[in-house]
Amino acid sequence: MLLKIIIFLTSSLFSLVSFEFFLENSPFEYGITPVEYDSQIGMWHKKGFEGYAIKECYKTKYKFNKEGLPSSIYKHNPAKENVAILGDSYIEGIMVKNENIIHNSLAKEFNNKYNFMNYGLSGSSPVQQFIILKDKINLKNTKYVIQFINLEGDLLDVDSKNLNSLARPKVYVEFDSMDKYKINPPRAKTLYDNIGDFLGDYQIYAFIKKSMYYLKEIISIKKEQKTDKEEGEKDLSKNWLYLKGSIYQSNKLIKLMNPAAQYKIVINSNKNNNKLKLGGFLLEEGIQYIYLDDVLKKFKINLGGFSCDSHWNNNAHKDIAKVIKKIQFIN
Repeated sequence: MLLKIIIFLTSSLFSLVSFEFFLENSPFEYGITPVEYDSQIGMWHKKGFEGYAIKECYKTKYKFNKEGLPSSIYKHNPAKENVAILGDSYIEGIMVKNENIIHNSLAKEFNNKYNFMNYGLSGSSPVQQFIILKDKINLKNTKYVIQFINLEGDLLDVDSKNLNSLARPKVYVEFDSMDKYKINPPRAKTLYDNIGDFLGDYQIYAFIKKSMYYLKEIISIKKEQKTDKEEGEKDLSKNWLYLKGSIYQSNKLIKLMNPAAQYKIVINSNKNNNKLKLGGFLLEEGIQYIYLDDVLKKFKINLGGFSCDSHWNNNAHKDIAKVIKKIQFIN
């Protein structure tokens, strides 16, 4: 019996190693995960790490510095003021060539006037970005905090009930009002997270995750269709509170830590009602903002995206940086 167990374990290990070798040396490679467990956020970029973002339409090398930020093309200069950029995977931009990601495109547009630092994180919403601002950004030497909000997606992602059970853990903030909130930290690191961090250095991890997501989607699709028919229009009042509360608290924190710093928001949305609702709130709070699509139309720019997903491509990042410079959103 013991011999059979040893043979089974040895065969399983050999199979995994062989499959990993196959993935690394075949057209079906997935790349490895760029994140690991983080006690503050739930997940954060691997520090001092390089890898490849791989999909049907791109294979791009990405690099993170010793803080886990997308690398800058210029060396950080402590004598210069910082510009901290917040956002989700669109801003993180690991599928974009490093020199073209928004922070580096802005650095080139402004001739390295500031230290442009990219705190974008895939899967994050303004509630996680508030905690990133609080726990990972040094606001003392920060001139601007620029936050990119993908409005329709962020409205859903601020609520923890929309967290996929297969996803990495996340910190969440629950608001009773804009002034009263509770931080729900990410769960303590579990065996599941330890296994994820270990396997995350191998391509088989991405293969397993994609397979699990695919199976779950097949199982739940009928249930979701039924739910959508029954629910009709969703009540997003709580989501709006969480979104506004995150922005309100971020603004409050910035003013407290550095009254000279400026907090500005770029709104990316295709729904006028949502744009006006958020814009009206920001106007009341004295937070400067722009509607990205309106500004781009003014300059007759159409944002380009990758053909295999919705993320902005290299030219889009460069175009946004040019527009921000032209309208003097950053001086």
